[in-house]
Amino acid sequence: MQAGYSRRSEFRDRDYIETKESLLFTVVGNIHPEDRVISYLKYYPSAHGKWMRSGQRFDRAIKYYDISHLEETIRYLSMNYPDYLYRDNLLGISFTAVPRSRIVIHHLPEEKLRILGKRDDLDPLQRKSVGLAGVLSRNSGVQIGRFGVTGSLLIDLHQVEFSDIDLTTYGKEHGWMVRKALLDLFSSEDPNVKRFPSNEVPTPARQARLRLMNDNQLRLFYERKWNRGLFKGTPFSVNPVLEGHDLSERYGQHRYTNFGIVEGQGIIEDASGSIFVPARYSVSEARITKGKEVDDVSEIVSFDRDYGDIAFEQEEILVRGKLEMVEDLSSGSCHHRIVVGSLEGKGADYVKVSA
Repeated sequence: MQAGYSRRSEFRDRDYIETKESLLFTVVGNIHPEDRVISYLKYYPSAHGKWMRSGQRFDRAIKYYDISHLEETIRYLSMNYPDYLYRDNLLGISFTAVPRSRIVIHHLPEEKLRILGKRDDLDPLQRKSVGLAGVLSRNSGVQIGRFGVTGSLLIDLHQVEFSDIDLTTYGKEHGWMVRKALLDLFSSEDPNVKRFPSNEVPTPARQARLRLMNDNQLRLFYERKWNRGLFKGTPFSVNPVLEGHDLSERYGQHRYTNFGIVEGQGIIEDASGSIFVPARYSVSEARITKGKEVDDVSEIVSFDRDYGDIAFEQEEILVRGKLEMVEDLSSGSCHHRIVVGSLEGKGADYVKVSA
């Protein structure tokens, strides 16, 4: 490891963790209990899997990023590894969370990119990943050390024939700088960096939610998907991740209480946290139109990546999601928020611009 490099210990969104059973989980968000890491199962050992590493075959536990497939991973773990299921009474969720005592490797995206950048024996997909990170660094002004590579490339399970490139970039300000650079590259008609085609065939779950949008909302949905594209013909995604100093909340600061699914509307006041996971929108003039009525909803939070950066400041939005009361355990103050992308939402929740 290079001199002066300090390996971080905190768990961030899009890290991977590997357990004693060779289960590979993707970390969700940056806020975790002291003894567990909230994450979802991505790969598991299987004699019939088409991903291979060091002679061992793996299969994908989650084929598509939607609630029905996420529930399949939970069922798999409940039957085979129930210790990885977790109920958190502060966060008010039942989800998968890996006990820290079961983690054998914490895979860091920025460390992997640093290693790949020093090697001469890269395969074509690894070479493209390093190349894309370099292009984004040069065009955004964000140092290459603030980028990482995640997904199958991070854990050496990628297949050159069909795997994608998944990059991370770290820091709130850096995320917005990279966003601007990528949008500029799309507009410049750079032959190597192209916007992802809008005529892709959506997954069944995405197709169902797109049917909830009118033509104008559908147009905005695709126009604002800035973080996906093609680099030299290979699909890629860029995932901005907050760093510790960006976080306004620590685990144990709040208690969240579920009040069921609601529908409502409001005006976006602040969208500066909307490109991260969870995406955060501060709202004003919020009004519940269906479900439990409260008058102090001040935030929309989405764990569904489809609804990140989908609405801009001063736009009116429509929302369907889980209503939560947020209690500050220090001061005792309370307010409400609406959460999109929860298991309770069953994939039928959304954020969309009112039009």
